[in-house]
Amino acid sequence: MKLKAILLIILILIPSLLTGCSESHEEVNALAFWELSEKVEEDVYDVSSKAKELDGKVVEIIGYMSPLTPLEAEYFYMIQVPGGSCPFCGGEDVDFLQVIQVFAPDGKTVDFSSKAMKVTGILEVGEDPHTFSIFRIKSHSIEEHKY
Repeated sequence: MKLKAILLIILILIPSLLTGCSESHEEVNALAFWELSEKVEEDVYDVSSKAKELDGKVVEIIGYMSPLTPLEAEYFYMIQVPGGSCPFCGGEDVDFLQVIQVFAPDGKTVDFSSKAMKVTGILEVGEDPHTFSIFRIKSHSIEEHKY
């Protein structure tokens, strides 16, 4: 009788131990800057179908902080190459399809780094009246990328 009771308890606890304490893991989709846009006509680019498909999903991307990101802000502008200048200051040549506004997790601020950064978070695609960027990431994590 005691053995049956112990076995029953073990059978009940094993699934709880295996699943109850684990974190929920959303699928993380790798994304690169070159995948954000696609050619639709000669010299005309638009948001790519891949970026549209990833809207609202968790992505991971590697890039660099724009040196002209506001200090002590809850966001920064991520660009593809290091040392780039203000992504919005170039007049007609601004390539809005190559800039991502990254919001720090939990409203924190992010210190500037000239090193490659890996950002994981929810991708938002499309124009937003409160930002200049077509792409935004509500980040879960921001860390130095280690090659």
